[in-house]
Amino acid sequence: MPIDKELIKSKIHSTEDISLKTIADIIAYKIYESPENMGPESNFSVATEAVSQYVSENFKDFDSFKAHLSQLDKGMKSINEFADTVYNYYQDKQLLSFEIIKNMISRANEMNLKMITDIVAYKIYQSPDDKGPELNFISAETFVAQYLSENFKNLREFRRCLSDLGKGSYALEAFADLVYKYYCQKKN
Repeated sequence: MPIDKELIKSKIHSTEDISLKTIADIIAYKIYESPENMGPESNFSVATEAVSQYVSENFKDFDSFKAHLSQLDKGMKSINEFADTVYNYYQDKQLLSFEIIKNMISRANEMNLKMITDIVAYKIYQSPDDKGPELNFISAETFVAQYLSENFKNLREFRRCLSDLGKGSYALEAFADLVYKYYCQKKN
């Protein structure tokens, strides 16, 4: 039987287990530095959830968790290593919802998404569907968010797809072309 997630969360919040709290803090900081940044409290909540989920799924009790940490290395290096593992786990598990993507675009957290959206908006501007800059951008934002949420599980998959399409602006234009053709040209 896995460790109860709520018990792990309570240990993190009560600082009963300083290694769990430190791991959650490191992950919250990684989220802060990423396009998924949602503010300090939300970042810490997400980090706490990720740590509790990972520990619950991978360790049968706290002793096996502690033993694992001590086998990695000594001190902060093992805690950083474990935090990296949990953060990668979080990124692989994080589902890209329409709202998350739309928020990333509007806050310009992920510049590639913002630039793709701008390219799609420009393509709409050049088409018979032109409705002015604001509506073109809103439509483009909706199309990009919808396309990503339907076709990619997480940002890693999206970034991998971009790198497969090429380098720099060529990849962004190629991806914007996919989105534009999928939503704008299929109705014609």
